[in-house]
Amino acid sequence: MLFSLDDRSVLFKETPMLNVLEATVKPLMLNYRVLEVAYELYLQAPEATHPLINLKELSRRTGASLLECRNAIVEAHNLGRFPQCALET
Repeated sequence: MLFSLDDRSVLFKETPMLNVLEATVKPLMLNYRVLEVAYELYLQAPEATHPLINLKELSRRTGASLLECRNAIVEAHNLGRFPQCALET
């Protein structure tokens, strides 16, 4: 069966699959952006026993919620990233 680009039924049939794909990929991209900016803040923090990452600043720069920012950093910390850092709101 051939479909033309003008056949709107094809677009509607494929939309749920695209939504699932977008829902899966978007958090990964967002977390990458959050972690990238968090690392910049981590490096800019004054030298201390526990470098401080401000979650409000991170959220403002990335557009992610405070909880998303916190969870991304905690998850990365559990994988060995952001050693001995402190989080502030």
